[in-house]
Amino acid sequence: MSGRFGWWEDLRTDHADLRAALAAASRRTRDVDEDVGVVPPLSLPQSDLLPVTAAMGVPVGGPYLRSHARGWEVAPGRTLDARHFLGRLHELTDIVAEVMPGAERLMVHVSGPWTFGASVEYHGHPLCFDRPAFRDVALSLGEGVREFCDAVGASVVHVHERRLGEVVSRLQGATEFETMQVDREVAVNVERRFLDQIRGDGARSVVLDSGVGWPEVVHTGADAFVVDELTDGVAGMIDAGSQVAWRVGDDRTSEEIAHSVIRTWRQWTFDSAVPEPQIDLVAVGDGVLTPTAAAELARTVRGAAALLHSN
Repeated sequence: MSGRFGWWEDLRTDHADLRAALAAASRRTRDVDEDVGVVPPLSLPQSDLLPVTAAMGVPVGGPYLRSHARGWEVAPGRTLDARHFLGRLHELTDIVAEVMPGAERLMVHVSGPWTFGASVEYHGHPLCFDRPAFRDVALSLGEGVREFCDAVGASVVHVHERRLGEVVSRLQGATEFETMQVDREVAVNVERRFLDQIRGDGARSVVLDSGVGWPEVVHTGADAFVVDELTDGVAGMIDAGSQVAWRVGDDRTSEEIAHSVIRTWRQWTFDSAVPEPQIDLVAVGDGVLTPTAAAELARTVRGAAALLHSN
């Protein structure tokens, strides 16, 4: 277990440059008065997760991407899109080394292998339809993410795997007649291999954000799981020893978020002795936020985490 995180951000802002975006994220997360009981992860500035994750894999043989009318596709060689995102990663690495050397609990956000494979096209079809190509790309992405995290000193990775449920139930290809379905055990094994890769020597914590509530998801080996709702299934995950974080937006106040967690917690029954409350919070932004909107959302979720800590 990685221990508690308290809260963290999952959002994008419209800052003009990475240095300003990182400084603003630090002000929202670290330069604050609220006490949430732990040092929360500081999320590095986000961009489009698919090309950013691909760019992390390029140095170790990963795919070059190019944009097209339907989104992103694997390109046969270097592209202007890939060059842009590679440049962005190099710039971010330099800025972190300059202004945040040795900073505690830096968090990197990446796309998971199934979401990447379902969202990026390869020869006109989702990449994961081609099993050998998907396997090779997934391995490259895992290695590339680990190397990037090593370079910036990130100790936490938030893996966005929101299309996992679709891959296991029914993923549609280029036409409505082209579909695929992956066995849950296979999907979990691929995910576990990816998480093991990016964990490195074991000191790095990995958070899985899949949007699914199957019991099997805990076998991915993630240190924490992001959930959409506080269901009885989540109570079972906590009872079994898993750390859980709840996605919250800007539609509630700090008090409403904290009261909802406490009320739900007291309704649950645990087989083991579990102190209360043991739920972290994730501030989820809708689209690209202005700096003011990001600050307001962070203040709300940070305040709720502080209330839970002091309860």
